[in-house]
Amino acid sequence: MNTDRELEYGRPIGVKGMAYAPISELGVVYLFGRLAPQLGFHVEYIHPYFPDCIARYRGKLRRIEFELWASDYGNHGHSPKGADIVVCWENDWANRPKEFQHLEIFSLKASAGATPRIHVVGANECNFEELDAPRVEWNVSSHTQVGDLVLMYRSAPVSAICDVWEVVGPFNRYSKRNRQGRWPGLQAYLKRLVHLRRPLTFEILSRAPGTRNLSIVKRRFRGKSDITLDWFPIYQVLVKLNAGAKAKLAPYIFD
Repeated sequence: MNTDRELEYGRPIGVKGMAYAPISELGVVYLFGRLAPQLGFHVEYIHPYFPDCIARYRGKLRRIEFELWASDYGNHGHSPKGADIVVCWENDWANRPKEFQHLEIFSLKASAGATPRIHVVGANECNFEELDAPRVEWNVSSHTQVGDLVLMYRSAPVSAICDVWEVVGPFNRYSKRNRQGRWPGLQAYLKRLVHLRRPLTFEILSRAPGTRNLSIVKRRFRGKSDITLDWFPIYQVLVKLNAGAKAKLAPYIFD
């Protein structure tokens, strides 16, 4: 095995024979193979050209194209009329152009038992007005998906996590010097799940026994990070200060 290149993994899933979510189109093909019978698909054949697959579904032969993200179908320049179904991991194409509206999008994520991830992103003073809205478009990491949780860390005036948001999509990718004036990179729409009446300040987290030694705390939450492995001790401090948040955050406590 070549160990020169660091291996990358998707999030854990509950599918027999596959430990992690796909991070490529090839992974989607394999996961589809594992799930096809229970989803009602009977594959006739798969080939290495467009469309990728012909399968019987609900009594009809359907042309299937595999993509990691549903929007990749359009990004790859495929003909709108060349397929019937896009099988993907994540459906990020709810607002697709009119010529693609007839395509049935089949996301495997819902059938794979994938657990949400917890992320932290930063906000500086020039962005604070945007955060007054119940729904915002915000810069997120490339691994963020619909259903994930985002902790918003404000750098001033108190250096604290003040809001918890749910990723609802859709996603947009902005280039440098884009016309919309958005921060370049991947952005997603977030819905405020909890506003913390008692924010999680850096001072609190750096003193609490369960969080003071976490690397993300020592780094003062800089950048965009997946903090799923550090989430539970942060959650414990959060609900101790904000008991009313416990019910809304219950779906994000994992065994």
